[in-house]
Amino acid sequence: MSCASDNPKANLRKEIGQRLAQLGVKEIQRRSALACGHLVERYPSPGIVMAYLAMPGEADPAGAIAMWRMRGLQVAAPRVNWADKSMQPALLGTGVGTAGGGLVESKFGLREPGPGALAVPIEEIGLVIVPALAYSPSGERLGRGGGFYDRFLARLSPGAVTVGLVLSCQLVDEVPAEAHDMSVGVVITEDGPV
Repeated sequence: MSCASDNPKANLRKEIGQRLAQLGVKEIQRRSALACGHLVERYPSPGIVMAYLAMPGEADPAGAIAMWRMRGLQVAAPRVNWADKSMQPALLGTGVGTAGGGLVESKFGLREPGPGALAVPIEEIGLVIVPALAYSPSGERLGRGGGFYDRFLARLSPGAVTVGLVLSCQLVDEVPAEAHDMSVGVVITEDGPV
């Protein structure tokens, strides 16, 4: 039987959770807005974007989503298939009728595009904003443990850009990684690209 102290990923998840809790909601929002400014500055017109919809207490790409949409870019969010543990990008604010294109809440309070939102073929995605609890400067990531993003990133077109959006308190020198863990190309915090 193993306990949490024997599991480096569990230990790091707990440590990062404590760091974020110490910041508080308002400070996370403030720092997220700064990070989004750096993100859009670096990628002003990246084609179709897939960005996650933040859970409470994590870096929030909402500011970048809003800026890109104001510029006329299409932004998708993941729609999760819990049965096969996969994700499909679906455009935000599209679909048949008001409810079809709106957001719905799925498992664990996760928000995602409704069933009527238009799906985007994965090969059309130009930029993916990838959530994580922690990132190393080289782009290794510690997710929540479900492997959804690892499987999704493995299917992306070779030209797609992957970006980790986190707060500086979520940066660590090293992330415990396994063979199936996918890293990102760039990490951006409120202080800019790492």
